[in-house]
Amino acid sequence: MNDTLTVAAASAFESLVMPPPQGRHKPAMDFSTFCSLRRMVLQQRRQEAVGCSDFMQLLALHLPEVAEHVDESDFGYIHLEVGVLKLASRSAILSRNMSDLLRHLILVRDLLGRADQTLHDALRVSYLEALFLEETGAESIAARGMLPRVMEDMLRKAEERMNCGRDQ
Repeated sequence: MNDTLTVAAASAFESLVMPPPQGRHKPAMDFSTFCSLRRMVLQQRRQEAVGCSDFMQLLALHLPEVAEHVDESDFGYIHLEVGVLKLASRSAILSRNMSDLLRHLILVRDLLGRADQTLHDALRVSYLEALFLEETGAESIAARGMLPRVMEDMLRKAEERMNCGRDQ
């Protein structure tokens, strides 16, 4: 049903931006219908919150080569599961495999946008901060330049917190 709503909304939006046919222009929908569709899509996105129990499924779906490295003893511990992704990203950074790193960053960015608080914290601490905080190597600096803005902002805040703790 969610896919049907998304397709319907996409079709409706597409019809709004298509050039009008020659002759009289008749809108595909009125503004109130457009607003209703927009509210439905936004509500649908909010309902698709991702929790810790979803992380491994999404990792296996989007990055199966990474998911296969999760050890049985790590399974069910979100920080350890996220740590496997961090290790794969670190390996990609050190081997200068920026295409794999970009795939990892895209997944993390998308998850951060929909994650519940526990998963969000795990991604921030066990992935982002563990991967980039206090890293000064050329490879890490180049990789950090690939971070989406939201992740760069999170990392900057973590650095500020760390520096405030040192000053005291």
